[in-house]
Amino acid sequence: MPDPGRPFKLGFLTHVHGYGKPAAQVYAELLDTIAAAEELGYDGVFLAQHHFRHDGARLPSPLVLLAAAARRTRRIELGTAVSTIALEDPLRFAEDAAVLDALAGGRVQLGLGTGGANADAYPAFGFTKDTLDERYDAALATVHEALEGKPIRGTGPVLHPPAPDLRGRVWQSTSRAEKARRIARAGDGLLLGTFIHKPDEDQLPLIEAYRDAWTAPAPPRIGATRAVFPGSSRGTALADLGRGLARFREQVRPFADLSEYDDERLAERINVHYGSPAEVVDGLRRDPALLGHVDYFFPVVQHEASSAAEDIRRLEIIATDIAPELGWRPAS
Repeated sequence: MPDPGRPFKLGFLTHVHGYGKPAAQVYAELLDTIAAAEELGYDGVFLAQHHFRHDGARLPSPLVLLAAAARRTRRIELGTAVSTIALEDPLRFAEDAAVLDALAGGRVQLGLGTGGANADAYPAFGFTKDTLDERYDAALATVHEALEGKPIRGTGPVLHPPAPDLRGRVWQSTSRAEKARRIARAGDGLLLGTFIHKPDEDQLPLIEAYRDAWTAPAPPRIGATRAVFPGSSRGTALADLGRGLARFREQVRPFADLSEYDDERLAERINVHYGSPAEVVDGLRRDPALLGHVDYFFPVVQHEASSAAEDIRRLEIIATDIAPELGWRPAS
């Protein structure tokens, strides 16, 4: 667990939106945002992976972008949340992660998942959704084995460059209690990142299942995502957020029909904390599956229509006016 002076680490998660911008501009602005977050004392940045998305969420190769971020930064942890390893060659993925960790000086946090948001990309990779769990389990076993330095599939070769410490920085995401127990038994961190899961009904049972199954000598690790959009008032923050909610509805339509929700109800449904800094602090304190449960908190500050300057300003408000009120202090 974090020390008493820092009850949780503070990162931020981005889905790498950038409507109407060239990809090169989107990636350059994200690198500027990561550098600004480091200056603000953030502990980490976490990138989501999405394939073939031209309308937003435009990063298919997070390890590549994080390699660029490693050269722009000195301290901030560089993470994925999540890499969809069922769509990867897992051994090559482990090699790339090991190279990134060497470039970053041991700063990589490797979040893995099945990548349900990429479901429409499965056929392009040559398989269907009904094989997803099987492919994920096989890929996960290979990544674990490689990072542990074991002979690959019993053939003799071992991972190079070696990255034994990275094995202790692997996380997995799930929405099922049985899988949360399996994640604990593997000694991996648990990521709670799905917006439409309710903290009390869905996430607390996952936390309890994970902690009950934990047996490793190291402490368990739990990370959670919440969208956080501070403003001068609740109305101002909602008006800003509303610019992105319409596009968000369209993005998640294949998985959930949210058309019946107005902006206020939708923000509540997907666990968005918005309003003045004091209102956001109060909301985060009342979140039943956050403070006291998580070791790493990843606010999402980028909505589908915001600019890099707006994202950096939100990160600044969280680092100066919100997170310190919850006990966090900037990394040195």
